[in-house]
Amino acid sequence: MKIAIDGTAGSGKGTLSKRLSKTLNYPYLDTGLLYRKVAFEYKNNFLKAKDKKIIIIRKEVLKILENINFEKIESKELRQESIGFLASEIAKIPELREKLNYSQTSFAKKMQKTKGGCIIDGRDIGTNILPNAEVKIFVDASIKKRTERRIKELNLFDLNKQKKDHIFKSIFEEISLRDKSDYNRKISPLKIPEDALKIDTSLLTPQEVENIAINYITQKKQLKK
Repeated sequence: MKIAIDGTAGSGKGTLSKRLSKTLNYPYLDTGLLYRKVAFEYKNNFLKAKDKKIIIIRKEVLKILENINFEKIESKELRQESIGFLASEIAKIPELREKLNYSQTSFAKKMQKTKGGCIIDGRDIGTNILPNAEVKIFVDASIKKRTERRIKELNLFDLNKQKKDHIFKSIFEEISLRDKSDYNRKISPLKIPEDALKIDTSLLTPQEVENIAINYITQKKQLKK
C-alpha cells in the first residue's frame, strides 16, 4: 500500500509519517529533505551572508545537483526556516523537480515490490508523485500554531518577552511566505488532492493525529479486499 502525505510547512506531516512508518513497518521518504539539501548546498556555495535579496541561478543549482550526495541527509541545519523557504524557491526549477521526482517514484516502486508499501511525504505527493496512491492524507494547521511549535523546538526559555515576540513575528512571517510560495508556484504547487483525508492538527496531539490516520488506512484496506 502506497501512502501519500502532503501538507503545509510545520503542520506535522513529518511527525505523522514517521509514526505511521513505525506502526505499519513501511519505509518512509521525506521528500522535503531532498530539496532542503540542495538549498543548503546552494546557500553555502553561492549565497553570501551580506546578500539581502536571494537570487537563484538555475545553472548553479543544477551544478550542485550533479555532485550532491543524498545519503544520510538528516540534519538540524536543514530544518531552518530560511532553508525551507529557499528550498521552496529552488523547487520551481523544472530540471530539478524532474530529477528528484524520478528518485521519488523509483523509491515508491521499489518499496512497493520489496516491502509491500511505503510512506512518502511532501508538497505534491498525492497530486503528482503518487496520484494513484491507495491512501492520501493532507495535513494542515494554523500559521499561529505552526509558529508556536517552531518556537518550542528552539527552546527559547532564557530570552525576555520582547526578544521572544520578535522571533515569533519573524518565524510567523517566514512560514507565511513559505505557504505563499508553495501554493502559488507554477510547477507542482501545493494542493489538496480531491480524494485525500484532510487533518487539521492545530488542536490535536501527535497520537490523536496518528489514530485518525490509522483508522482511515484500516478502512481503505478493508475496501480493497
